[in-house]
Amino acid sequence: MANNSHQRKKKRSKTSKRHKQQEPAGPRRFSEFGKFANDLLTKGYIHDQTLSISTHSCNGVVCCATLIYDLIFQSIIITSRASRQGRRSTANVGAQYKYKNAAVEMNFDTKSSIATALSFRGEILPSMNVNASLRLPEYGSSQLNLKFQQSFRNAALSISVGLNQSPDILLSATIGTSSIAFGIESKYKTTSRSFSRLDAGISVTNPSRDASIILAEKGDLLRLAYAHRFGQSRKISAVAEVTRRLSNNKNSLAVGVSCIADKLTTVKATLNNRGKLQALLVHKIQPNSSLNISAEFNMKALDKIPRIGLALALRL
Repeated sequence: MANNSHQRKKKRSKTSKRHKQQEPAGPRRFSEFGKFANDLLTKGYIHDQTLSISTHSCNGVVCCATLIYDLIFQSIIITSRASRQGRRSTANVGAQYKYKNAAVEMNFDTKSSIATALSFRGEILPSMNVNASLRLPEYGSSQLNLKFQQSFRNAALSISVGLNQSPDILLSATIGTSSIAFGIESKYKTTSRSFSRLDAGISVTNPSRDASIILAEKGDLLRLAYAHRFGQSRKISAVAEVTRRLSNNKNSLAVGVSCIADKLTTVKATLNNRGKLQALLVHKIQPNSSLNISAEFNMKALDKIPRIGLALALRL
């Protein structure tokens, strides 16, 4: 009898775990509405030459060191970056240290400016992030930001407050399911006591499709985006985005396509109604290193020299 009761308890626990795993996910946040389409159209395209080298110490890399040194420096990432756009060149060196839910980041650039960022996640509340940034000598741009995000079964809420002399309050909320969601986002300026941003939208998504309609800029800009992933492997994706500014009745159209050639290579291309054609090749050299080659052509002015961008990121 005891064995039977024990087996019944095991079955109940297994069924309860299955029910928990089968519970549907909540709706996506408003910042994720149309994100897949926007990333396919804009992410990764560059117009300058950039070289980034980063190294980090971890277990097995820091050899012949004491235990205290290994515990302190096992999460340090040092990054050096140099970029050139035309005749202008810039460079910076940064260091980032992570420990549990905290991270400290410092950056030094050729303009003799120092930027420091400190972030905590889940230290005060499990759903709250605390970010502080300090920039020298322009200390006036320093700020402290509190961000609260909470996801429920049929709703998602995000509140961001900047703690400075004139704080801005950013609020976004969505309701629905993982397949369809309705959302709104607003930004309130305490100095003018008015809303500088008021957006609303709807998002419909499944493994093969991602569609969104967003009414932004206080009802002046209407943006419609649709992305489709083809085949069972979904290696080929196509996207179309239409925007209309209601104040002057101007429309814009952009289309794009992405193809994952293999595990290391991805090819993308976009074209808009102004005749700007962009192409991008992303090749992973190592799991953490990549080479990006981008080109931009003006189809309405083929006599102009195309813009070529090159970015090499190495993780040692």
